[in-house]
Amino acid sequence: MPMTPEDGMEEAGASSLDPGPTLLREARFMRGRRILSVLTSFVLGQGSAQGLNIIVGLFLVRHLSIQSYAQLGLATGFQTVFSLLMDLGFAGTIIPLVGADRDDRTLVGRYARSAKHLRDLSFYILAPVAIIAFLSIMHRQHWSIGLQVILLISTLVALYSAGKASYFSAVLILHGKLRSYYVAQVVAGLIRLGLLVVLAVAGGLNAWVAAMIGALAISFTAEWYARKARLLVDWPAQDDPATDKKVFRYILPAAPAIIFGAFQAQLTLFLISIFGGQTAYIAQVAALGRIAQAFAVLTTFNLMVVEPFVARLNHNRLFATYVTLTGIACLILTPVVCAAFAWPQVFLLLIGPKYADLRDLLGWVILAACINYVASLIWLMNRSRKWVFWSGSFVEVGLLVVVQIAFLVLVGVKNTREAVFLTLAASICVLIAHTYVCILGFWRNRHRQKLDPAPSSAAF
Repeated sequence: MPMTPEDGMEEAGASSLDPGPTLLREARFMRGRRILSVLTSFVLGQGSAQGLNIIVGLFLVRHLSIQSYAQLGLATGFQTVFSLLMDLGFAGTIIPLVGADRDDRTLVGRYARSAKHLRDLSFYILAPVAIIAFLSIMHRQHWSIGLQVILLISTLVALYSAGKASYFSAVLILHGKLRSYYVAQVVAGLIRLGLLVVLAVAGGLNAWVAAMIGALAISFTAEWYARKARLLVDWPAQDDPATDKKVFRYILPAAPAIIFGAFQAQLTLFLISIFGGQTAYIAQVAALGRIAQAFAVLTTFNLMVVEPFVARLNHNRLFATYVTLTGIACLILTPVVCAAFAWPQVFLLLIGPKYADLRDLLGWVILAACINYVASLIWLMNRSRKWVFWSGSFVEVGLLVVVQIAFLVLVGVKNTREAVFLTLAASICVLIAHTYVCILGFWRNRHRQKLDPAPSSAAF
């Protein structure tokens, strides 16, 4: 029987509804190419950027005197603490709140501007506090006023620029613009390293010079991110109070833990500077921190790749993803910890013979860094699913307060060894707290599914 036009239309319609195995294979191939492209950009970009950071850090450890490195380490510690306090997670809200709507230029622009507004406001509020605290701690070390002022200026410049870099880089990460994200870091890192090497050869390298060069490198990176990110969004003409409120309400349950965690990041450094009584202890704690910094490349992978992936994941695949990613992290880190205990001299080669007395502490330092990494992985996955609970903050802060007060009363923090074990105890507390939030999130998610069994449309 000859085929009628209606039959042809039906056949065409049927074929359009059934893409067939060829189109499915092409779709899988394109998805695989996108994933491979992201991973390749991350490995090359993050490897280069983080490698430069590690080289710069170790170069400074080896070429600065004990006193100069103590000065730089204390300034860097203040910068780390107040950067976390001023950001308070504002930039980190952009990816989870936008979710799968990253192509909505207006929406992304609103959240980016809100993060900028809140971050700038916190800078202006906390900058006077930072100045007073900075000069108070520095004064205890009896360093010159000129040195203190220059270190303070470099710290404030770095703090403001770091905020700008954080919210504009979030836009680049959201859109997968990893090349733009990493090129800025690599260029800034190369310039910074080149200047440090030249000054070291010329005999002009010291703490305040290194701090100022670092602050200018952050400023350069922030400007680069701003120019690239503004091309991807429709920037609002003015601040939106409604969006600010959404951002603030999102981070509010996590705020106590973030604030407390900001001090935790450098607590041992500050305690040593107050109770240790020796500049050498400050330099040793800061130098050990440089070794632990090597794990930042893995943390950045979580931020760049894992968090956006988990944020868009269908809830049916969520538990398996949590278990798989956490298991892979533990599998990778276990040999590193074993190597640190078995061959600590390999790690000591990185920071030089001035710190040979730290040999017996290297394994514990690496163990604490690995525990912190696993905890940060769980935290980012929790945050990506908007599992931010008041009870999680209370558990984290409560555990840390109890354990650290007990440690200070029973042991104290008068030398580098005691500082390392306090850091280890704190890392275990943080892991317990984030694991609790993870369990609570899954329990609430399962309860919601029972009430509303409709499948999620947010599949990756």
